[in-house]
Amino acid sequence: MVRKLLWAIAALFLLIAGLAAWLGAFTKLQINDSVQGGYVVAGYDHTGPFQKIGAAFKRAQTTADSLGLSSDEMIGIYYSNPEEVEEDSLLSYAGVVLGRTTENLGTMDFADLRLERIPEGRALWIDFAKPNDLAIMVGAMRAYPMLTKASIEAGLEPGWVYEIHSEGMIRFVFQEYPVAEEVIDL
Repeated sequence: MVRKLLWAIAALFLLIAGLAAWLGAFTKLQINDSVQGGYVVAGYDHTGPFQKIGAAFKRAQTTADSLGLSSDEMIGIYYSNPEEVEEDSLLSYAGVVLGRTTENLGTMDFADLRLERIPEGRALWIDFAKPNDLAIMVGAMRAYPMLTKASIEAGLEPGWVYEIHSEGMIRFVFQEYPVAEEVIDL
């Protein structure tokens, strides 16, 4: 009986370890330091726990699809710092990436989608393979602590914290606000 119990526990452990590996729990993550951003996005604001932003993503995707906009790249922007703001007051945004410029948008009607622009800027970022939606949580639990530590070490103060979701991949980004150019009075 004890032998069967040990085999069952071992099988369960292997199953859990296999699932964790499939979700990316043991994947080596690489922190990159380069210019990111330059996005024009259309989406919806979300107030409340970041874990509940999924409904805003679905709403943005549904609206974008109904307007004939591509939803191949989705974005989640996290405005509030969860260490400083109460969970029910966290501000975030979920939308679709329209491109890098507004030039081709013309007079398009975006219904009730709100346009947002993320300028280019220095960023620390991690790409994380996403075989399914469960991997999003694993990726966030692994990437955000690494990016937080790396940004402190690199002296990068994140102004933009966002995720780009594309087919099979999530890019977690901590990006500085762009530096204002000095005005010279002539």
